[in-house]
Amino acid sequence: MTGRRALLRERIARHGLAGRDCGSVAAAAALTVAIQAQDPQASRLGIRSRAADLTEADVLHAIQTDRSVTRTWLMRGTIHLVDTADLRWLVRLIGPAIARKYRTRWRQLGLTDDVLERSVAGLTQLLADGPRTRAEIKAGLTERGIIIDSPDPQAHTHAIVYASTIGLVCRGPDRGRDATFARLDAWVPDAPAGPSGDDALAELARRYFTAFSPATPADFTTWSGLPSSRAVALIADELTATDVDGRPGYRLGEVEAAGAVRLLAAFDNYLLGYRDREAILEAELRGQIYEGGMIHPAVLVDGRVVGRWALARGRDPARITVRPFEPLPRPVLRGIDAEIADIARFLSRPVTLEIADPHPSN
Repeated sequence: MTGRRALLRERIARHGLAGRDCGSVAAAAALTVAIQAQDPQASRLGIRSRAADLTEADVLHAIQTDRSVTRTWLMRGTIHLVDTADLRWLVRLIGPAIARKYRTRWRQLGLTDDVLERSVAGLTQLLADGPRTRAEIKAGLTERGIIIDSPDPQAHTHAIVYASTIGLVCRGPDRGRDATFARLDAWVPDAPAGPSGDDALAELARRYFTAFSPATPADFTTWSGLPSSRAVALIADELTATDVDGRPGYRLGEVEAAGAVRLLAAFDNYLLGYRDREAILEAELRGQIYEGGMIHPAVLVDGRVVGRWALARGRDPARITVRPFEPLPRPVLRGIDAEIADIARFLSRPVTLEIADPHPSN
């Protein structure tokens, strides 16, 4: 097996994309620490890619009823779906980095230290009676005399982000298409404290290299938004040095490499968890998946991206369109057919497939 092929097959095995044997929503989220969730549908499909027996209804139940998973701002300052058992220690570890990342932006929005602290006090009162939408939070803060003097419609959301970095708020139940926000202590009162300080940083590094190996320190930083030197040093005796597509890196533990055809959701950790992505996708095709701030759903064959796809849920039946970057052999087409059937099972509704002619510009 060639070096690059072996690298990718090891990675997809670690990401759970080959075996898909996670037995719960929380386990599937925790496998790669957390699943990016600013796109709610994509996060649910990300669970499907790692758990063969779960349905979308199971994911929604885990989020909104048993609360075994929670949504909040984590790695790189983006919303993630995280095992509630990992929530508090990850917020403590990553929250300060989010605050540093956005500090200049907050000043531009009029979110001075005084405004942020008064917003925290206002949110503490406002959310005492339960979750609130963004519009309700804006109105409630205004009623309490907390005026955020900015024409930017995202200013109040940034005040909520700040409150999340100190562990005050997290996402609550959705109201139709509207997100709500809740006091973390009220939404998941039994969430454990977990590790802190260097123990938390070591745990994050350990979990990253377990799920993403082979990987480099730069890959860890790209994914986590945290410096890598201290993190790697804390678990140095657990890591094995290895070549990562021509760069020095590490692996943690051993897994059996495996192949798979998988329709990955947008923003999947496999697509965004590495700084160098040339092994995953040729440079000339990069813009087909990585487009501005968007990471499109990808057709994955043995760890390599060979196309993109889209799900039109508003149709009856729902329709998936696959746009390959190259002609696909019969075994891959059979794998795509199996994925379509599994997505239909996951969504509990019929799904049809359309495969467009291979053309990189589509």
